[in-house]
Amino acid sequence: LGLNLQWGHTGLFNAGVAAFVGVGAYVFAMFATGSVRAGAFGSTYPGHWGLAGPIDLVLAALFAMLAAGVLGVLIAIPTLRLRADYLAIATLALGEIVRLVLKNERSLTGGDQTLPLVPRPFDAFVPRGPYSDAVFSLVAIGVALGILFVLDFLTRAPWGRNLHAIREDEEAAMALGKDAFTLKLSSFGIGCAIMGLSGALLASFNGVITPDQFAPAATFSAYVVVILGGSGNNRGVILGGYLFFLFTWTTQQLKGYFPGDVTLKLDYLNQVAIGLGRLQSSRSRTSPSRSAGSARSTSAASPFEPAGSRG
Repeated sequence: LGLNLQWGHTGLFNAGVAAFVGVGAYVFAMFATGSVRAGAFGSTYPGHWGLAGPIDLVLAALFAMLAAGVLGVLIAIPTLRLRADYLAIATLALGEIVRLVLKNERSLTGGDQTLPLVPRPFDAFVPRGPYSDAVFSLVAIGVALGILFVLDFLTRAPWGRNLHAIREDEEAAMALGKDAFTLKLSSFGIGCAIMGLSGALLASFNGVITPDQFAPAATFSAYVVVILGGSGNNRGVILGGYLFFLFTWTTQQLKGYFPGDVTLKLDYLNQVAIGLGRLQSSRSRTSPSRSAGSARSTSAASPFEPAGSRG
């Protein structure tokens, strides 16, 4: 949903989604975990800053959103005044920088070791297991629906319509007196904050996190979800997430029936199948006359523009 706000509604290409999710996950984990010793006579786990408690988990999630949002604003301020390509390049570099910092700052994050014992809000009532997973899934669905409601309201309000105007033709929007820079900056910051919240939920669900979970390549899975659901369609993105999970789970189940060299290619075939299915779906909804007009307009379009941002 955060990426859809940035790319689908505003036309901002964020190539560092994994970085903002990772920042949110680590900030949440560092504030939510208590001071726990690594062994009977060992030192404490690095990265455990010691808040702990149901109320503090909510605060830790807010800190995660704040950290990711502020980082997004800081990276966007010098790049949003330039072409879209520079924002993409800057966020792509940020993704690798964040991963390396998380991996090498052992005293802060635990380094390349796992940061364990990340709690869930209801661990005191529901022990970890299938029931806990089910309850957490309901909590995550509730959070997603809450964000969906807020984003639906914002994108239908004048603020959201201004974002759409900037996405379609930024120069025309500026000629009408719209502050394109401030609008894009607010959209990017809110989107990054949502990514930070998703990182907090991921850390709490898994119980452990490692830097390699947030490799830059994970960013493009998020784009597959947005494209599959339809860029600019908030409800469609949630459906796209479930379809992506279904396709991924199916390929994982099929791996046991193929030789090793074939299983390595199943994940890539999964991405290709999703992309082709989405392309065919888009073509089936496009009239021949509109297709001709789109072909002329896309010849000069930036590769970083979302589908449907023109025409």
